[in-house]
Amino acid sequence: MGTNCMASVSIGCLFCCQGCNAEKLRNAFTFLPPMPSYVIEQEDPSDGNGVGRGKMTLAIEPIKTFPYYQQAAKSSHTYWVTTSRRERIPVVWVKNAGQGRLPQTGAATAEPIIILHCHGNATDIGIMMGPYYEMTKQLGVEVVGVEYSGYGASSGKPSARNSLADVEAAYDFIVSQGVSPSRIVAYGQSVGSGPALYLAAKKPIGGVVLHSPMLSGIKVIDPQPDSCCKPSCVYCCFDFFHNDKHMKTVQCPAFVIHGRVDEIIPLYHGLRLAEAAPKPFRWPGFFPKDAGHNDIVETNSQAYFRELLAFVRWVQGRTGDNATVADGKDAASMIGKPAQMQMQEASANGRDFQEPIVGPADGRYAQLRGGTGHAEVSDRGTRE
Repeated sequence: MGTNCMASVSIGCLFCCQGCNAEKLRNAFTFLPPMPSYVIEQEDPSDGNGVGRGKMTLAIEPIKTFPYYQQAAKSSHTYWVTTSRRERIPVVWVKNAGQGRLPQTGAATAEPIIILHCHGNATDIGIMMGPYYEMTKQLGVEVVGVEYSGYGASSGKPSARNSLADVEAAYDFIVSQGVSPSRIVAYGQSVGSGPALYLAAKKPIGGVVLHSPMLSGIKVIDPQPDSCCKPSCVYCCFDFFHNDKHMKTVQCPAFVIHGRVDEIIPLYHGLRLAEAAPKPFRWPGFFPKDAGHNDIVETNSQAYFRELLAFVRWVQGRTGDNATVADGKDAASMIGKPAQMQMQEASANGRDFQEPIVGPADGRYAQLRGGTGHAEVSDRGTRE
């Protein structure tokens, strides 16, 4: 029996163990909420639109006593928003720290870009406060981190449908604060690529960044993606996070980042997504040769921020809502630029913290691709 068949049979067994409940199976191997890393103290009651304001307090070691994370918390505001599925989720808005801000050139406005960040499935917005704060310092942006239902202090349970409603609620909140959609860059990391790309395909935004993305929720466990009997074909009606389809419809610049030695979501996912973007909006991808799934920034933070800054600067400098990557002298030189497949020599670059693990490091996807997945994954990601 080939590996595709073995993986499909393994998924079938898990499906039976879940009482033939496709939604429960999807959630079981997709969402792994950690113990909440923070609490939200209420400051202002909810307004008529379901928005309230609170204060984030980090609650677990080592982040609650780590100076860098404490600085991040002081630079942020936390808001409660209500989603279309009636879940109540916190979003954290990290302001520009004003330290080490890199120069902006050719920008059409002094107003900062807002990065709407969708984190991976093994973390929460408290654990991500370090990376959020670092983005504000390195890029001169503001970062809004959206929490998923069933994660952190949110209500509900994690699910694909809930996560899409979560990112839409965060987007609507940002726009309600007077931010032009052209200033919003959706950033999806790992599983977060699903909500981020869904938003980019549905709403007007300035750009989208996909960090270690997947082609779809089931394609991530295809052992041999170009052969028959693969799980994404056998169970196509159960697929979710259709990134490969959504990428074809985006109307904003799309930038894909993917490590070449990623064992959790293989490199071909990022390569094919980069190629699927409409040519007028296809930003050259960045594929560092020594990076895996959870260490792209740590492998070489200078190269990562250099590439990301170039993208953010260009989005900030766009002159019209319908501008494409081919517009403007600088962008015209980018459209034919090859993907960045090589890296400079890796260095620590003086970073103040270790990059969080955002994707599953327990080998579950590799086990499913090898046909050895078992029912132990069935109860993960269902925290009340």
